[in-house]
Amino acid sequence: MDCAGNWNFGDLLDATARVVPPDRPALIHGDQVTSWRDFDERTNRLARSMLEAGAKPGDRIAIMARNIPQFIEIACAAFKARLMHVNINYRYTRDEIEYVLDDCAAKGLFYQAEFAETVAPLFDRLDPLSINVQIDHDGEYENIVKTGDGSPLDIERSPEDGYLLYTGGTTGRPKGVIWRAGDARVVQMEAPTVKTKMNDMSDHIAFVEANRTPGRVIPACPLMHGAGLNSSMAELIIGGSVVLLQSETFDAIELWSEAERSQATRILIVGDVFARPMVRALQDNPGRWDLSALKVISSAGLMWSEEVKQALISAIPQLTLVDILGASEASGFGYAITTQCSHTPTGCFEPGRQTVLIEEDTDRILEENEPGTGWLARRPPFALGYFGDPEKTAATYREIEGTTYAIPGDMAERDKDGRLKLIGRGNMCINTGGEKVFVEEVEEALKRVPGVDDAMVVGVPDTVWGKAVTALMVCTHPQDHTVIREALRRELANYKVPKTFIQCTELPRHASGKGNYREALQIAIGATDNPQG
Repeated sequence: MDCAGNWNFGDLLDATARVVPPDRPALIHGDQVTSWRDFDERTNRLARSMLEAGAKPGDRIAIMARNIPQFIEIACAAFKARLMHVNINYRYTRDEIEYVLDDCAAKGLFYQAEFAETVAPLFDRLDPLSINVQIDHDGEYENIVKTGDGSPLDIERSPEDGYLLYTGGTTGRPKGVIWRAGDARVVQMEAPTVKTKMNDMSDHIAFVEANRTPGRVIPACPLMHGAGLNSSMAELIIGGSVVLLQSETFDAIELWSEAERSQATRILIVGDVFARPMVRALQDNPGRWDLSALKVISSAGLMWSEEVKQALISAIPQLTLVDILGASEASGFGYAITTQCSHTPTGCFEPGRQTVLIEEDTDRILEENEPGTGWLARRPPFALGYFGDPEKTAATYREIEGTTYAIPGDMAERDKDGRLKLIGRGNMCINTGGEKVFVEEVEEALKRVPGVDDAMVVGVPDTVWGKAVTALMVCTHPQDHTVIREALRRELANYKVPKTFIQCTELPRHASGKGNYREALQIAIGATDNPQG
């Protein structure tokens, strides 16, 4: 095993369980605490049950659950059994759930009782779907994880074992991204918060044994999205603990109260949609919580504004804030670090070690420090591709001059100092009057306008412009749109300034915090018959 990607999460979990204090918490969910000893034995029993039910290495096991300990147990059991766990968005309709299960030919489905009625017909309609386990506190699931042989499985695993991450994107059906465990672990260790280099299993074991102050992470975003589970796994495999919030919707008061109670060291969020209410809770309740144990708040998947970061640092001075630039198809493109002594402007990142820019029209790889604009890309390691879709895989993972690059579709600009500024996704580009407008750039400029709490931007069909740039906003109080336009024109070219502003009580967002742009477009189309501005 070496740093080239020969890691396996099942082996790492086994090795860690052998050397951590058995009574150390692995999972914390309110008053329910699962020790490392119990976590290890429960996941071993669950892994055995999957294999005894007929699952073979590489088979897909789907999970449809909220942020509960069982979600993590099922994913870890799948790693131990050499199976690929699959995330199911519990907000999907039955047809969407059926599509994902059919697309990946899922062998099994684990689901919470509240979703039983929705998924019940699918077991008759999908032939491969033979493992049917409802998750609850007193039923079949608990019987499986509490009885039988809890010792480690005597199987040889491979770095080729992995998982399947379905991502909805903004258009079309969900796509299943295949991650090899060896590659996923190497990318985890690229993070700037990882200070100890581990080349092989002996290094890993030595690190876990020496770690007398293990971390405790709170994934505030849903585990069903890649970042939530990935951050949990990163903490568990080095002997730490995962702390799960109990509410079904995000509550900043609950988050800070749980961070104090559990002495959390790290929190994972998704940009401003989480960070802004967190700041408001701190400002409305000065001195209420003892957060002295908290060291890091990291964010992935959504822009995180500089002023919001500064407000967090002001309230909790010891914090390091890590803004991660990545995608389901590849991660580690860049990082923005904010501390009491340093900061990075909104939307700007220091590039990852494997990150490159590729010119849009020529496919030329820009030199390492060459200023310019292009597709954001990275060299290996990254995901293998899309499950069962070689055409989409070939479009995203392209060979250029003998090297394969992951190119998920983001555009970025490199300045003279080598820093990257994210411009936006190619499939989120609005063509208005022959000019290209990336929605993320306009959204972030809007959120820097005083009084604008949140914003989404879409292109509404227009007979004059082709697409008219249209903004949906959540504001602390009614805004004068003329003032907003003047503020935006100080940052943006005039053609990027929205033609129409629509003030909303809330914006359509998925549970992860990412925007639901299909719904936003429908809201905008409905409102532009009587535009507000």
